[in-house]
This record gives sequence, C-alpha cells and structure tokens, in this order.
Amino acid sequence: MEARMKNPAKVLNVNPAIQSMMSSIYLSGISLELLEYLGLRVSQMNNCELCIDQSFVRAGEDPVIGKRIEQVLDWKKSTAFNEAERAALEVTEAITLLKERYDSVSDALWSTLANHYNEAERAAIVVFVAAMNMFTRINVATRQTTADWE
Repeated sequence: MEARMKNPAKVLNVNPAIQSMMSSIYLSGISLELLEYLGLRVSQMNNCELCIDQSFVRAGEDPVIGKRIEQVLDWKKSTAFNEAERAALEVTEAITLLKERYDSVSDALWSTLANHYNEAERAAIVVFVAAMNMFTRINVATRQTTADWE
C-alpha cells in the first residue's frame, strides 16, 4: 500500500509541537509501559496497522512489555493488568468511542480513574489518548507507512 500523501505533520511542520506535547506527557509521571498499552488499544480500535506494528516492534525491545502487549486486545478477560491499568484502558476505550456516546466517560468511570492516578497522570492519559486518536486517524486516512514517519 502506498501513502496518499506525505505525512501531514511534516507537511505542516507541526512535529516540534507534537514532540513538545509528548515530552510533557512523558514527564507527568505516568509509566511509559502503560502508555504503550493505551496507544496500542487506540491503534487496535482505529485499525491503524502502522501503529499496531510499531507497538509490537517496541515491545520486542522490552521483555516486560513484550509479555503483556499481546493481551491488550482482550484486556477485559486478561489477568495481566492491575486495577489501575484496567481503569486507564477503560477510559482509553471510552475516549476513543466518544462519537458513539456523549457520556462514554461517565462520572463513575472518571472516579475509578481518579482513585488510581493523580491529576497530572489523568491529564497525561487524556491528552495521550486524544493524541493517539489523532495519529491513528491521520495514518489511516492518508495510508501512512513507517518510512513516512521517519
């Protein structure tokens, strides 16, 4: 499959802004391991093959992530994730499915997330999931390849 256009982030020269946003997320205190799982879940839900492939490439470089990443698709049935991670994965799905339900991120779900993560960590989760939704949608719409992001 060939890309329909150059990477839109490069065309508009927004990579510095994206890198700044991602740096803020990484400095929030949220674990990179959790972000990998959340990013993969968004990628799976939005059918972004490029992002899914890249998640598995990165997981192959880290034995801890590698053992659990294959369970992300079926996380609700898996025992590999603790309560905090499960809350983050559930919020990830709810944010990704906002178009289907106005109240997909219910007060109860938000409260569960707040029981496990402080405000900066919750902010990082929300911004990261929103960013991943943007990235996956750009990639799918324009048929991006790994080379287009390098």
